[in-house]
Amino acid sequence: MPSGIRLQQLIQNQHIKILSRERQNELFLHLYDIGAYWVAFERSACRLSGIFRQCEITLFRVPACPEYVVMASVPSGEVEGYFYKNKFLRDGIYRKVQSDHALSMRDYRHWRESAVESVLL
Repeated sequence: MPSGIRLQQLIQNQHIKILSRERQNELFLHLYDIGAYWVAFERSACRLSGIFRQCEITLFRVPACPEYVVMASVPSGEVEGYFYKNKFLRDGIYRKVQSDHALSMRDYRHWRESAVESVLL
């Protein structure tokens, strides 16, 4: 199945769970396999963009969320090596990697504002 369709299904079926997971996420990188890419949302997207500078940032909207949702994506081949170097939890298309340091709300908000601006401008 093409990555775009996998992403669309992930967002349609899991956006509430994903955004809930990210709401208080200070210590983890939550990644989702959509085939040719791994994607992360919100705080995890901030972490992913810090690890993989060449990641692509995308914005989208979901019902009952007044702001854009920020997503970062990285080609699958680039992320696979990262899993071998770090401890992670695997569950189907989902991976959870623990970080060495907490992500402050200030740093996240600054990154998010810059990410949204970079896409919209």
